[in-house]
Amino acid sequence: MQPTIIPLKHDMTLIRLSGEHYRTSRLTAVLSVPLAQSTAAQYAILPGLLTHSSRRYPTVAALAERLDDLYGAAVRAGVERIGQWQTLTFSVRFLREQYTFGGEELTADCAELLLDLLFDPLLEDGAFTEKDFAREQRCLLERLQSDINNKRLYARQQCEKLLCPNEAYSVNPGGTPDSVASLTPSIAAAAREQLLAGARIHWIYQGDENPDTLIRAIEARFAKLPYRRAAQLTVDNTYVMKQSEKTEEMPLKQAKLVLGFRIAASEPDGDVMAARLMNTLWGGSPSSLLFRHVREEQSLCYYCASSYDRFQGVILVDSGIEAADAEHTREEVLKQLDAIRDGNFTDDELEAARRSLVQRFSAMNETPADREVWTIGQTIYNRYTTPEQAVSDLLAVTREDIVRVAKLVHFDSTYLLRPTTDQ
Repeated sequence: MQPTIIPLKHDMTLIRLSGEHYRTSRLTAVLSVPLAQSTAAQYAILPGLLTHSSRRYPTVAALAERLDDLYGAAVRAGVERIGQWQTLTFSVRFLREQYTFGGEELTADCAELLLDLLFDPLLEDGAFTEKDFAREQRCLLERLQSDINNKRLYARQQCEKLLCPNEAYSVNPGGTPDSVASLTPSIAAAAREQLLAGARIHWIYQGDENPDTLIRAIEARFAKLPYRRAAQLTVDNTYVMKQSEKTEEMPLKQAKLVLGFRIAASEPDGDVMAARLMNTLWGGSPSSLLFRHVREEQSLCYYCASSYDRFQGVILVDSGIEAADAEHTREEVLKQLDAIRDGNFTDDELEAARRSLVQRFSAMNETPADREVWTIGQTIYNRYTTPEQAVSDLLAVTREDIVRVAKLVHFDSTYLLRPTTDQ
């Protein structure tokens, strides 16, 4: 079902999705700001700070008790990169009224709870408490360290820096260890005010109740703020063609090779669906050319997969290899791309890739969380479609479309993380 788009006061939007097939309803605030190294850490610490307590519920235990009163409602928050935007999400999930003991309608109470967390946090002298801040600062630093310990993820991030130097896309939405360590409770409190005042804000409501009461509650909170204007970002996906290479050594057993590509097919106006299918055929599924020819037939790598970011026009091919096989692996990856450009793939291979994507799109309707992920990505350009419509568009992509978009791919960067050599 197509979402209903409702403009709100204060430069906001409500996206309403039916919740009739699910036991739970869900309300999510999606706040997007331009991704920048100078502010990434300030915003990244807010999801944790704003979802563990508030002035009305000053402890984790008090908030948990209130959630229990609301039939086990759950609050979640997170931060991610979408293209050149840093997107923070705050959501509350709760039972639909037909599943409560007394038929209680929980939307209003849960909305007020979520608004309390955003608008009325627990502060002391205008700053977050030292105890709460120290806890979330430590958690954020631990997450950043875990990214470094995850060598596959670390290698991908390093390749992105080679591929998109001095671009917002290469900024970690969680900040850096140094920038997180330099935060203070007052800096984080000021960032919350800036976020509410200037973020692009979309509310996603998955439920069947009339949203008028919900809309009034949201608008009333924002009416108490100074005049707000949503951030604007002119996205520039042009790039300079280059050949960048970098090798690092670390104490590890399996080398990581990541190849970075730019593709002249990205949101909002590029041939994104053809690029999605081309990427799936190349290395985005277990039946892909990279999996079959590079991993299975030649045994050059432990894993080899490609991923396509439709917002930035970026494709990464990452693999786990023996360091001595790095050059051979790179040659074979490029060989499979050339095969697609030349149309050297079978109809069976193409249809296997298409089926894989159809299954992914269809799965985006399985749970409210899946639908939320699907919708959040569409808020960037305010272009809303359903998984069913995406499947229809996918079925219309031809072999000729695949060959054409493959020729729009430019090989740019090579990053190799190899085991430390003996001295």
